[in-house]
Amino acid sequence: MGASARQGYPCLNSQPFQVRCEHYHHEPGHYGRNKPCTCDECYKLRQQEIVAQAQRDRLELEKRYPTSRPAVPYASLGFVQKLTLLALLDDGHVAGAERIASLDAGLRSEPLAPTDEASEALVRNLYEAGVLNVDPDGDIKAFDRAAGYLIKDFSCVRWLPNVALETGVRSTRDALYQALYQELSGSVQPSWKSELYALMLSLARDESIQYIQVLASEVSFVFSARGRAETVVGQLLQDFSVSHVYYFARLAVKNAAHFYATGNSKGRNHACNTIPGNMLGTAQDAKARNWRKTAYRDSRVPQSSLHRILYDVVLKDSGAGFSKSPGLYWRDELVPRFFSGDACGADLAGHLQLFCRECESSNVDASMDRMTIQMLCYDCATVSKFQAIEDLID
Repeated sequence: MGASARQGYPCLNSQPFQVRCEHYHHEPGHYGRNKPCTCDECYKLRQQEIVAQAQRDRLELEKRYPTSRPAVPYASLGFVQKLTLLALLDDGHVAGAERIASLDAGLRSEPLAPTDEASEALVRNLYEAGVLNVDPDGDIKAFDRAAGYLIKDFSCVRWLPNVALETGVRSTRDALYQALYQELSGSVQPSWKSELYALMLSLARDESIQYIQVLASEVSFVFSARGRAETVVGQLLQDFSVSHVYYFARLAVKNAAHFYATGNSKGRNHACNTIPGNMLGTAQDAKARNWRKTAYRDSRVPQSSLHRILYDVVLKDSGAGFSKSPGLYWRDELVPRFFSGDACGADLAGHLQLFCRECESSNVDASMDRMTIQMLCYDCATVSKFQAIEDLID
Protein backbone atom coordinates (compact mmCIF):
# COMPACT_ATOMS: atom_id res chain seq x y z
CA MET A 1 0.00 0.00 0.00
CA GLY A 2 2.87 2.34 0.81
CA ALA A 3 4.53 1.35 -2.49
CA SER A 4 1.48 2.27 -4.59
CA ALA A 5 1.34 5.69 -2.96
CA ARG A 6 4.92 6.35 -4.07
CA GLN A 7 4.40 5.38 -7.72
CA GLY A 8 4.23 8.20 -10.28
CA TYR A 9 1.66 10.98 -9.88
CA PRO A 10 -1.16 9.54 -7.81
CA CYS A 11 -3.44 12.49 -8.64
CA LEU A 12 -3.51 11.37 -12.29
CA ASN A 13 -4.40 7.77 -11.49
CA SER A 14 -7.88 6.45 -12.14
CA GLN A 15 -8.36 5.65 -8.45
CA PRO A 16 -10.93 7.90 -6.70
CA PHE A 17 -8.31 8.67 -4.04
CA GLN A 18 -4.94 7.54 -2.71
CA VAL A 19 -4.75 6.72 0.98
CA ARG A 20 -1.71 8.79 1.86
CA CYS A 21 -2.16 11.73 -0.51
CA GLU A 22 -5.92 12.15 -0.24
CA HIS A 23 -6.32 12.94 -3.96
CA TYR A 24 -10.10 13.20 -4.03
CA HIS A 25 -11.55 13.18 -7.52
CA HIS A 26 -15.16 14.32 -7.26
CA GLU A 27 -17.25 17.38 -7.93
CA PRO A 28 -17.26 19.98 -5.10
CA GLY A 29 -20.01 19.14 -2.66
CA HIS A 30 -20.27 15.49 -3.74
CA TYR A 31 -21.28 13.53 -0.64
CA GLY A 32 -20.44 16.65 1.32
CA ARG A 33 -16.71 16.31 0.61
CA ASN A 34 -15.14 19.32 -1.13
CA LYS A 35 -11.68 19.62 0.39
CA PRO A 36 -9.09 19.83 -2.42
CA CYS A 37 -5.75 18.17 -2.23
CA THR A 38 -2.86 20.55 -1.54
CA CYS A 39 -0.02 18.57 -3.14
CA ASP A 40 2.02 20.11 -5.96
CA GLU A 41 0.73 17.78 -8.65
CA CYS A 42 -2.93 18.41 -7.84
CA TYR A 43 -2.28 22.14 -7.76
CA LYS A 44 -0.70 21.94 -11.22
CA LEU A 45 -3.67 19.95 -12.50
CA ARG A 46 -6.12 22.53 -11.18
CA GLN A 47 -4.10 25.32 -12.82
CA GLN A 48 -4.18 23.45 -16.13
CA GLU A 49 -7.96 23.17 -15.86
CA ILE A 50 -8.26 26.90 -15.16
CA VAL A 51 -6.11 27.74 -18.20
CA ALA A 52 -8.14 25.39 -20.41
CA GLN A 53 -11.43 26.96 -19.25
CA ALA A 54 -10.04 30.45 -19.88
CA GLN A 55 -9.09 29.45 -23.43
CA ARG A 56 -12.58 28.05 -24.04
CA ASP A 57 -14.09 31.27 -22.66
CA ARG A 58 -12.02 33.45 -25.00
CA LEU A 59 -12.95 31.40 -28.04
CA GLU A 60 -16.64 31.66 -27.20
CA LEU A 61 -16.40 35.42 -26.57
CA GLU A 62 -14.64 35.94 -29.91
CA LYS A 63 -17.45 34.06 -31.67
CA ARG A 64 -20.26 35.98 -29.94
CA TYR A 65 -18.60 39.41 -29.97
CA PRO A 66 -16.56 39.72 -33.17
CA THR A 67 -14.43 42.85 -33.34
CA SER A 68 -14.82 42.96 -37.12
CA ARG A 69 -18.12 44.87 -37.00
CA PRO A 70 -18.14 47.82 -39.43
CA ALA A 71 -16.93 51.00 -37.74
CA VAL A 72 -19.62 53.63 -37.03
CA PRO A 73 -19.10 56.95 -38.87
CA TYR A 74 -18.10 59.71 -36.47
CA ALA A 75 -20.54 62.15 -38.07
CA SER A 76 -23.50 59.93 -37.12
CA LEU A 77 -22.89 60.26 -33.37
CA GLY A 78 -25.15 62.46 -31.25
CA PHE A 79 -23.97 65.02 -28.72
CA VAL A 80 -24.49 62.84 -25.63
CA GLN A 81 -22.88 59.87 -27.37
CA LYS A 82 -19.79 61.97 -28.14
CA LEU A 83 -19.65 63.35 -24.62
CA THR A 84 -20.01 59.86 -23.12
CA LEU A 85 -17.31 58.47 -25.38
CA LEU A 86 -14.93 61.30 -24.46
CA ALA A 87 -15.61 60.69 -20.76
CA LEU A 88 -14.90 56.97 -21.16
CA LEU A 89 -11.65 57.64 -23.01
CA ASP A 90 -10.56 60.46 -20.70
CA ASP A 91 -10.64 58.44 -17.49
CA GLY A 92 -10.23 54.87 -18.65
CA HIS A 93 -6.93 54.46 -20.47
CA VAL A 94 -5.35 51.02 -20.31
CA ALA A 95 -1.63 51.67 -20.74
CA GLY A 96 -0.21 50.62 -24.10
CA ALA A 97 -3.50 49.44 -25.51
CA GLU A 98 -6.47 50.51 -27.59
CA ARG A 99 -8.82 49.30 -24.88
CA ILE A 100 -11.26 51.33 -22.78
CA ALA A 101 -11.35 50.34 -19.12
CA SER A 102 -14.57 48.97 -17.66
CA LEU A 103 -16.76 51.22 -15.53
CA ASP A 104 -15.71 49.40 -12.34
CA ALA A 105 -11.99 49.47 -13.13
CA GLY A 106 -9.89 50.65 -10.21
CA LEU A 107 -8.00 53.14 -12.37
CA ARG A 108 -11.14 55.27 -12.89
CA SER A 109 -11.11 58.25 -10.52
CA GLU A 110 -14.77 59.24 -10.95
CA PRO A 111 -18.06 57.65 -12.00
CA LEU A 112 -19.24 58.11 -15.57
CA ALA A 113 -22.67 59.43 -14.52
CA PRO A 114 -24.21 60.25 -11.12
CA THR A 115 -25.82 56.79 -10.77
CA ASP A 116 -24.78 53.26 -11.72
CA GLU A 117 -28.04 52.86 -13.66
CA ALA A 118 -27.39 55.98 -15.73
CA SER A 119 -23.79 54.94 -16.39
CA GLU A 120 -24.85 51.50 -17.59
CA ALA A 121 -27.59 52.96 -19.80
CA LEU A 122 -25.09 55.28 -21.50
CA VAL A 123 -22.59 52.49 -22.15
CA ARG A 124 -25.33 50.12 -23.32
CA ASN A 125 -26.48 52.77 -25.80
CA LEU A 126 -22.98 53.03 -27.29
CA TYR A 127 -22.65 49.26 -27.48
CA GLU A 128 -26.03 48.75 -29.15
CA ALA A 129 -25.22 51.55 -31.62
CA GLY A 130 -22.02 49.72 -32.58
CA VAL A 131 -19.78 52.49 -31.21
CA LEU A 132 -18.17 50.11 -28.70
CA ASN A 133 -17.02 46.54 -29.28
CA VAL A 134 -16.59 44.04 -26.47
CA ASP A 135 -12.95 43.29 -25.70
CA PRO A 136 -12.88 39.47 -25.61
CA ASP A 137 -9.81 39.58 -23.36
CA GLY A 138 -11.71 41.39 -20.61
CA ASP A 139 -13.03 40.07 -17.31
CA ILE A 140 -15.03 36.89 -17.82
CA LYS A 141 -17.25 37.67 -14.81
CA ALA A 142 -19.08 40.23 -16.97
CA PHE A 143 -20.63 37.39 -18.99
CA ASP A 144 -23.05 34.55 -18.26
CA ARG A 145 -21.67 31.20 -19.42
CA ALA A 146 -25.01 29.49 -18.84
CA ALA A 147 -26.78 31.98 -21.13
CA GLY A 148 -24.36 31.68 -24.03
CA TYR A 149 -21.97 34.36 -22.75
CA LEU A 150 -24.50 37.18 -22.85
CA ILE A 151 -23.43 40.31 -20.99
CA LYS A 152 -24.75 40.14 -17.44
CA ASP A 153 -22.90 43.15 -15.97
CA PHE A 154 -22.10 46.09 -18.26
CA SER A 155 -19.99 47.72 -15.55
CA CYS A 156 -17.43 44.88 -15.78
CA VAL A 157 -17.05 44.82 -19.58
CA ARG A 158 -13.87 46.19 -21.13
CA TRP A 159 -14.37 47.86 -24.51
CA LEU A 160 -12.73 48.64 -27.83
CA PRO A 161 -13.72 51.85 -29.69
CA ASN A 162 -15.37 51.21 -33.07
CA VAL A 163 -15.64 54.62 -34.76
CA ALA A 164 -14.45 55.71 -38.20
CA LEU A 165 -13.08 59.23 -38.65
CA GLU A 166 -12.47 58.34 -42.29
CA THR A 167 -14.89 56.22 -44.29
CA GLY A 168 -14.40 52.53 -43.57
CA VAL A 169 -11.27 53.01 -41.43
CA ARG A 170 -11.52 52.31 -37.71
CA SER A 171 -9.93 55.11 -35.73
CA THR A 172 -7.24 54.58 -33.15
CA ARG A 173 -8.05 55.43 -29.58
CA ASP A 174 -5.79 58.49 -29.48
CA ALA A 175 -7.04 59.89 -32.78
CA LEU A 176 -10.65 59.47 -31.65
CA TYR A 177 -9.92 61.21 -28.35
CA GLN A 178 -8.33 64.15 -30.15
CA ALA A 179 -11.27 64.47 -32.56
CA LEU A 180 -13.82 64.38 -29.75
CA TYR A 181 -11.96 66.86 -27.58
CA GLN A 182 -11.38 69.27 -30.45
CA GLU A 183 -15.07 69.33 -31.38
CA LEU A 184 -16.56 69.40 -27.90
CA SER A 185 -14.17 72.09 -26.65
CA GLY A 186 -14.99 74.28 -29.64
CA SER A 187 -18.16 76.22 -30.37
CA VAL A 188 -21.46 74.88 -29.04
CA GLN A 189 -23.45 73.67 -32.04
CA PRO A 190 -27.15 74.50 -32.58
CA SER A 191 -27.81 70.80 -33.27
CA TRP A 192 -26.84 70.01 -29.66
CA LYS A 193 -29.61 72.17 -28.20
CA SER A 194 -32.18 69.60 -27.08
CA GLU A 195 -29.64 67.01 -25.91
CA LEU A 196 -27.61 69.62 -24.06
CA TYR A 197 -30.58 70.93 -22.09
CA ALA A 198 -31.90 67.46 -21.26
CA LEU A 199 -28.44 66.35 -20.07
CA MET A 200 -28.02 69.40 -17.82
CA LEU A 201 -31.35 68.66 -16.16
CA SER A 202 -30.78 64.93 -15.77
CA LEU A 203 -27.30 65.35 -14.24
CA ALA A 204 -28.58 67.94 -11.74
CA ARG A 205 -31.64 65.87 -10.89
CA ASP A 206 -29.70 62.62 -10.39
CA GLU A 207 -27.11 64.32 -8.19
CA SER A 208 -29.85 65.87 -6.05
CA ILE A 209 -31.69 62.54 -5.67
CA GLN A 210 -28.44 60.84 -4.65
CA TYR A 211 -27.91 63.44 -1.93
CA ILE A 212 -31.44 62.91 -0.60
CA GLN A 213 -30.74 59.17 -0.41
CA VAL A 214 -27.47 59.76 1.46
CA LEU A 215 -29.20 62.01 4.00
CA ALA A 216 -32.09 59.57 4.42
CA SER A 217 -29.73 56.68 5.12
CA GLU A 218 -28.08 58.74 7.87
CA VAL A 219 -31.34 58.63 9.84
CA SER A 220 -32.02 54.98 8.93
CA PHE A 221 -34.68 55.78 6.33
CA VAL A 222 -35.03 53.74 3.16
CA PHE A 223 -35.92 56.40 0.62
CA SER A 224 -38.81 54.96 -1.39
CA ALA A 225 -40.38 58.14 -2.77
CA ARG A 226 -37.92 58.46 -5.65
CA GLY A 227 -40.60 58.98 -8.33
CA ARG A 228 -42.22 61.85 -6.47
CA ALA A 229 -38.80 63.28 -5.58
CA GLU A 230 -37.69 63.29 -9.23
CA THR A 231 -40.79 65.28 -10.19
CA VAL A 232 -40.30 67.78 -7.36
CA VAL A 233 -36.55 68.17 -7.93
CA GLY A 234 -37.10 68.66 -11.67
CA GLN A 235 -39.51 71.46 -10.84
CA LEU A 236 -37.15 73.07 -8.31
CA LEU A 237 -34.21 73.08 -10.71
CA GLN A 238 -36.03 75.55 -12.94
CA ASP A 239 -35.44 78.25 -10.28
CA PHE A 240 -32.85 76.82 -7.89
CA SER A 241 -29.36 75.35 -8.14
CA VAL A 242 -28.26 71.92 -6.96
CA SER A 243 -26.63 73.72 -4.03
CA HIS A 244 -30.02 75.18 -3.06
CA VAL A 245 -31.71 71.80 -3.49
CA TYR A 246 -29.12 70.33 -1.12
CA TYR A 247 -30.22 72.82 1.53
CA PHE A 248 -33.91 72.03 0.99
CA ALA A 249 -33.11 68.32 1.22
CA ARG A 250 -31.18 68.67 4.50
CA LEU A 251 -34.03 70.59 6.07
CA ALA A 252 -36.66 68.15 4.77
CA VAL A 253 -34.82 65.07 6.04
CA LYS A 254 -34.31 66.72 9.42
CA ASN A 255 -38.02 67.45 9.66
CA ALA A 256 -38.93 63.91 8.56
CA ALA A 257 -36.66 62.43 11.23
CA HIS A 258 -38.27 64.65 13.86
CA PHE A 259 -41.73 63.67 12.60
CA TYR A 260 -40.84 60.01 13.11
CA ALA A 261 -39.05 60.48 16.44
CA THR A 262 -42.03 62.28 18.01
CA GLY A 263 -44.33 59.40 17.10
CA ASN A 264 -46.60 61.58 14.98
CA SER A 265 -45.92 59.59 11.82
CA LYS A 266 -47.31 56.17 10.95
CA GLY A 267 -43.81 54.74 10.67
CA ARG A 268 -40.50 55.27 8.92
CA ASN A 269 -41.91 55.02 5.40
CA HIS A 270 -44.64 57.56 6.16
CA ALA A 271 -42.10 59.99 7.61
CA CYS A 272 -39.67 59.43 4.72
CA ASN A 273 -42.40 60.03 2.13
CA THR A 274 -42.87 63.57 3.46
CA ILE A 275 -39.42 64.62 2.20
CA PRO A 276 -40.36 65.65 -1.38
CA GLY A 277 -43.39 67.67 -0.26
CA ASN A 278 -41.39 69.33 2.49
CA MET A 279 -38.70 70.33 -0.01
CA LEU A 280 -41.30 71.80 -2.35
CA GLY A 281 -42.93 73.79 0.46
CA THR A 282 -39.61 75.26 1.58
CA ALA A 283 -38.68 76.14 -1.99
CA GLN A 284 -41.99 77.89 -2.59
CA ASP A 285 -41.41 79.96 0.53
CA ALA A 286 -37.87 80.77 -0.61
CA LYS A 287 -39.13 81.89 -4.00
CA ALA A 288 -41.98 83.98 -2.57
CA ARG A 289 -39.71 85.73 -0.06
CA ASN A 290 -36.74 85.84 -2.44
CA TRP A 291 -34.27 84.18 -0.10
CA ARG A 292 -31.57 81.63 -0.94
CA LYS A 293 -29.48 79.38 1.25
CA THR A 294 -26.76 77.22 -0.24
CA ALA A 295 -24.95 74.05 0.75
CA TYR A 296 -21.52 72.65 -0.04
CA ARG A 297 -20.72 69.65 -2.18
CA ASP A 298 -20.71 66.33 -0.35
CA SER A 299 -17.90 63.86 -1.04
CA ARG A 300 -20.42 61.03 -0.72
CA VAL A 301 -22.00 62.30 -3.95
CA PRO A 302 -18.94 62.49 -6.22
CA GLN A 303 -18.93 64.60 -9.35
CA SER A 304 -19.28 62.45 -12.46
CA SER A 305 -16.96 62.63 -15.45
CA LEU A 306 -19.91 63.61 -17.66
CA HIS A 307 -20.61 66.58 -15.37
CA ARG A 308 -16.95 67.63 -15.35
CA ILE A 309 -16.51 67.47 -19.12
CA LEU A 310 -19.86 69.13 -19.83
CA TYR A 311 -19.15 72.19 -17.67
CA ASP A 312 -15.34 72.39 -17.91
CA VAL A 313 -14.80 71.46 -21.56
CA VAL A 314 -18.05 72.18 -23.42
CA LEU A 315 -19.56 75.14 -21.55
CA LYS A 316 -16.27 76.36 -20.01
CA ASP A 317 -18.05 77.38 -16.83
CA SER A 318 -16.70 75.16 -14.07
CA GLY A 319 -18.94 75.06 -11.01
CA ALA A 320 -22.06 76.23 -12.85
CA GLY A 321 -23.57 72.76 -12.66
CA PHE A 322 -23.70 73.01 -8.87
CA SER A 323 -24.03 76.72 -8.14
CA LYS A 324 -26.47 77.83 -10.86
CA SER A 325 -30.09 76.87 -11.50
CA PRO A 326 -30.13 74.81 -14.72
CA GLY A 327 -33.40 76.48 -15.77
CA LEU A 328 -32.23 80.04 -15.19
CA TYR A 329 -28.74 79.30 -16.50
CA TRP A 330 -30.25 77.97 -19.70
CA ARG A 331 -32.72 80.81 -20.27
CA ASP A 332 -30.56 83.74 -19.12
CA GLU A 333 -27.08 82.70 -20.23
CA LEU A 334 -26.84 79.75 -22.59
CA VAL A 335 -29.69 80.51 -24.98
CA PRO A 336 -28.62 84.16 -25.53
CA ARG A 337 -24.99 83.05 -25.82
CA PHE A 338 -25.32 80.06 -28.13
CA PHE A 339 -28.83 79.74 -29.53
CA SER A 340 -30.21 83.26 -30.05
CA GLY A 341 -29.86 82.86 -33.81
CA ASP A 342 -31.32 79.36 -33.85
CA ALA A 343 -34.77 80.03 -35.23
CA CYS A 344 -35.52 76.62 -36.63
CA GLY A 345 -37.34 75.26 -33.60
CA ALA A 346 -39.05 78.60 -32.89
CA ASP A 347 -40.28 78.90 -36.48
CA LEU A 348 -41.69 75.41 -36.38
CA ALA A 349 -43.36 75.99 -33.03
CA GLY A 350 -44.80 79.35 -34.12
CA HIS A 351 -46.08 78.04 -37.43
CA LEU A 352 -47.80 75.09 -35.79
CA GLN A 353 -48.82 77.13 -32.73
CA LEU A 354 -47.33 74.55 -30.38
CA PHE A 355 -47.20 75.05 -26.63
CA CYS A 356 -46.29 72.94 -23.60
CA ARG A 357 -49.11 70.76 -22.33
CA GLU A 358 -47.93 71.23 -18.73
CA CYS A 359 -47.13 74.94 -18.39
CA GLU A 360 -48.56 76.28 -21.69
CA SER A 361 -45.25 77.96 -22.54
CA SER A 362 -44.41 78.49 -26.19
CA ASN A 363 -40.70 78.28 -25.38
CA VAL A 364 -40.47 74.82 -26.90
CA ASP A 365 -38.37 72.88 -29.35
CA ALA A 366 -40.16 70.51 -31.74
CA SER A 367 -38.84 67.73 -33.92
CA MET A 368 -40.78 65.31 -36.04
CA ASP A 369 -40.54 62.26 -38.22
CA ARG A 370 -43.17 60.61 -40.41
CA MET A 371 -45.38 59.50 -37.52
CA THR A 372 -44.30 61.36 -34.37
CA ILE A 373 -43.85 64.90 -33.07
CA GLN A 374 -41.62 65.29 -30.01
CA MET A 375 -41.60 68.54 -28.10
CA LEU A 376 -39.25 69.71 -25.33
CA CYS A 377 -40.28 72.62 -23.09
CA TYR A 378 -37.39 74.81 -21.96
CA ASP A 379 -39.44 76.31 -19.13
CA CYS A 380 -40.55 73.18 -17.27
CA ALA A 381 -38.46 70.45 -18.95
CA THR A 382 -41.53 68.44 -20.00
CA VAL A 383 -41.04 66.15 -23.00
CA SER A 384 -44.25 65.53 -24.97
CA LYS A 385 -44.75 63.02 -27.76
CA PHE A 386 -47.66 63.02 -30.19
CA GLN A 387 -48.31 59.99 -32.35
CA ALA A 388 -50.11 60.23 -35.67
CA ILE A 389 -53.09 57.96 -36.33
CA GLU A 390 -52.76 56.32 -39.71
CA ASP A 391 -56.04 55.61 -41.44
CA LEU A 392 -55.93 52.56 -43.64
CA ILE A 393 -57.98 52.80 -46.82
CA ASP A 394 -59.37 49.54 -48.18
